[in-house]
Amino acid sequence: MSIRIFVEGNDDKKFIVSLLNDLKKDKRLEIQDSVNFNNYIEVMGSKSKLLDREHIKYNRLSQKIGFEIKKTLFIFDCDFEEDDKNCNGIEKSQKCFDNLLVNLNWNIATDVYIFNRNLDYFLLETINKQECYEHFDKLLECLDVEKVKPNKKPIANLYRDLHPYPQFDFTDDRFQPLKDKLIDLFKGMEI
Repeated sequence: MSIRIFVEGNDDKKFIVSLLNDLKKDKRLEIQDSVNFNNYIEVMGSKSKLLDREHIKYNRLSQKIGFEIKKTLFIFDCDFEEDDKNCNGIEKSQKCFDNLLVNLNWNIATDVYIFNRNLDYFLLETINKQECYEHFDKLLECLDVEKVKPNKKPIANLYRDLHPYPQFDFTDDRFQPLKDKLIDLFKGMEI
């Protein structure tokens, strides 16, 4: 028996692998030591591709659903409503995801975690507040970073480059709902 986690992009996959390794280190997952989490994560390419039931990965994996794959977790951003009136914002993201599930017609345990706004905003909110970040925020404001790139990806990438390990404080309470979903996903699986 196996599981699959579906994410938008490679940065999302790296983040989920880091979080899973942290859960493994803390013995919160019942898995073998040799598990490579990369083997259980499907990178879909973007939110629109993740929500597209015609995606080639869904077609390929549908043959394994119910036989080899028994549980799935979809993790993606709700993004900003003004960027896409159809599937952005938390409510519309959930509705588009519900439509995907109906169209996939998989009869297995399926769960979803939708980040409010996007992963980069979430991660930046969990950084331990330090006095120097006040100055950093002023610099970003002065450089009009959000006008050039309206999401927080450049800021999150800069933080990841400056602080490669540990990147984020996984003990922050804001991680708990996602950790709970990941723990539940692996529960009872022979991995």
